[in-house]
Amino acid sequence: MLKVAIKEKEEDLGKYKNEFKVSSPILLDEKAEVANAYGIQSHPQTFFINREGKVVGRALKGMDWASRSMRNLIQHLLGERR
Repeated sequence: MLKVAIKEKEEDLGKYKNEFKVSSPILLDEKAEVANAYGIQSHPQTFFINREGKVVGRALKGMDWASRSMRNLIQHLLGERR
């Protein structure tokens, strides 16, 4: 999963990561170029992109990504086998 902060400042992003104990990388999209390319109107939004780079799914709100149902959905969308 790749996280992108839209129109945020690096300093604010650091505070956010510390406050919410986010250990994974978050990319900065200060000029909203990525957001515009994907047609993002509001956030959070999540895109599922398969190994070929194709968008195969999208979530338009925050989700509990650690839940069993979300893990199963991600594996299904990405065509992963267990």
